[in-house]
Amino acid sequence: MLLKLSSKQMAALEAGKSQRKHLIFATKQAALSTELEIPEHYYIYGPSGIGKTYQSEKAVGELDVVWRTVSGNVSMFAFAIQLAVIKYVNPQKKVVIIIDDCDEILKDAKTINQMKEVLGKNILSYNKRFHINSVGDESSLEYQAVSSFIKEGRLGFEVPLDNFTFLITSNIELPYDDTAEKIVKKNGGLDSSKSIRARHLAAIRGRVMPIDLNMTWQEKWGNLAFVLLEDNLCSDCTEEQRLTILHYMWDNWSNLKETSIRTAEKMSRIMQRAKEDDNIRDMFDFMFLK
Repeated sequence: MLLKLSSKQMAALEAGKSQRKHLIFATKQAALSTELEIPEHYYIYGPSGIGKTYQSEKAVGELDVVWRTVSGNVSMFAFAIQLAVIKYVNPQKKVVIIIDDCDEILKDAKTINQMKEVLGKNILSYNKRFHINSVGDESSLEYQAVSSFIKEGRLGFEVPLDNFTFLITSNIELPYDDTAEKIVKKNGGLDSSKSIRARHLAAIRGRVMPIDLNMTWQEKWGNLAFVLLEDNLCSDCTEEQRLTILHYMWDNWSNLKETSIRTAEKMSRIMQRAKEDDNIRDMFDFMFLK
């Protein structure tokens, strides 16, 4: 007997689909903004595992634009090298840069301040002493790129980003202006580390088009259901197998170790390898429950 979605699950699917439409709209707007004379950057906030980067790459990939994905969960030095290489290879051509998970580069006031310069002045200034050989050997693209952006008599290097449009995905919600003010009052005034960071994060919000995707667990499940059932995720699985994954995740959501699109992909691989007499739910219990 073919599995079906319950009325509650259908409602969650529709809610998740609605949230995903916002995500699709945002990513396409970011890609289209490359046609603007002044870049318009986007910041997409939402819970982990909903496919922010996956959808960003999919939407941008459908348009006739040059795009690259870089990790934001690295040091500012490593981040600067990534951008230096892309700029070196694309000195004039407009490029959409998808920053996948920017938690690390937004971890403190200093690195946030550098991102303010990136988004507000279209420049990344790495103003610390470093040895060029730490970037790579002389024949490497990284070495050549960073070398081209070193200015004599100055520390570090500076990468001009005037032809870049940034699409940032993150698990960090940017505070509103009044939220930052409340944090200041709650955490010992303007000079506390929390207050400084909050003000800098609020300033980031002012430099981007923010898309806030707060989701209930049902909406997050519905988002996943949409990707599985209507957006061809896990295409090697039958519809019955995809529904089995969704029902299992619905029944065990609060006890799952992870609830992301990647989780569904892992489950699908287990189902592909399973034998006829294997108990799929027992296998999922062992692999995915806390």
